[in-house]
Amino acid sequence: MIPTLEFQHRASRGPVTAVDDFDLELAFKVRELVAEYGIKYDPAQLVVDDRTADAIFEAAVKHLAEIGIYFQSTGRVIKYEEQEIRQFARESQQNPACVNLGKGTERMQLRYRRGTDTWAPTNYAGPAGVAEKDWFIPYVQSFAQEPSVKGFGIVPGLARLDNLDPKAGQLSEVTVALWEQEALREALKRAGRLDMNLGLLCTASTPSGTMAVMASGYRDSFNTQIGIHIMPEQKLSWNPLLLTQYCELTGIEPWQSAMSCIGGLCRDAADVAVVMLANALAQLSYAKAGSMSYFPSHLDGTWATRASHWAFSGAARAAERHLGLAIGTSISGIDKAWRTPLTLWQSAGVVVTSVASGLSYAWIAGHTGLEARLIGQMMNGCAGMAPGRANELAQKIMHKVDELLPQQKKQLPFSEAYDVSTVKPRPDYEKAMLQTRDELAALGMPFQE
Repeated sequence: MIPTLEFQHRASRGPVTAVDDFDLELAFKVRELVAEYGIKYDPAQLVVDDRTADAIFEAAVKHLAEIGIYFQSTGRVIKYEEQEIRQFARESQQNPACVNLGKGTERMQLRYRRGTDTWAPTNYAGPAGVAEKDWFIPYVQSFAQEPSVKGFGIVPGLARLDNLDPKAGQLSEVTVALWEQEALREALKRAGRLDMNLGLLCTASTPSGTMAVMASGYRDSFNTQIGIHIMPEQKLSWNPLLLTQYCELTGIEPWQSAMSCIGGLCRDAADVAVVMLANALAQLSYAKAGSMSYFPSHLDGTWATRASHWAFSGAARAAERHLGLAIGTSISGIDKAWRTPLTLWQSAGVVVTSVASGLSYAWIAGHTGLEARLIGQMMNGCAGMAPGRANELAQKIMHKVDELLPQQKKQLPFSEAYDVSTVKPRPDYEKAMLQTRDELAALGMPFQE
């Protein structure tokens, strides 16, 4: 692997490039490479085959070697040699990931997984999004009290604490983040699971804020991951490198997360699969971690579409065959579908295609504990499902999504889904979720405890 300090040299000495010029070069190069390697998005086949997965890997290696990563802090490009990319990819493949998090009875693992494996991905379901002070603890507790949830990939953040707005790089960032840590501990205490992994810090995002929160005693290497990811498309700065170095010094598992947008510099799912994997390779080069999340979305912020399923499958299957990483994703409906039947239908589409593509963990699994339980049961049931059957089921699910999506207007607030005093689902919400489960089961989705 490349020493972390080497990236300071490359970021300071690489070719000076205007960001617009870099973006144009990135976009034209991925178009050239998908044509050269015969990579085509096929909405009729949402689980990518071996040939396409291998082609995506080869194109991603070439893309990273020829384009590099744009370093925003210096206006220079970090360059790679193709041979060194192949070398650290081989090293990763030869050491399949097994990341240990949590401790004692709450110990959990993120493990390299093949799409053909019959064991299910880890339900690493975090209570995501923005929460309000009065229901922050019940929201977190709703997940922690579910035995199938093995840890949190992510936790909620506050948009405002009383009259205080958290601002990155200022004192309020730390003040609000520390309140969140106290609230998280209280939620875990109520659920009797104090040793659970808590995943990503939320409000604390800068190096100084992150280090202050880590020094407070609420977080440690057993219950934390720290984000060091490259932003789309292929943009890096000092902060992720500083946090990478901090992870090395403290034994924290870095949070690697590759994202790309369909409809922007990347035209379609084929472009996104290649650039997302190139992004993942670049993160692996400096962070050297075992887990990697993929999140393909559209330029308008939506996801859980046929195109995003295909893009995930392409990048995941390429990593399955060439990198040996534990691959994760977010399993959820779009924002306006949260805590409604549509979110389970969209989540079902993500489950069946991603599990067949080598998914190792879900770091979001719906937006209540009940949804996390049902999504976990779907992951259990889909483990080992053959690609052909998975694609057939995914197509049926997506037809139902097509029917429901135009009717969906807004999400259901958490306080209307759960009674925040008892932390139990409200009857109407529970009935709607269980009815959706039964409809999915009738369509062929296997639910397994």
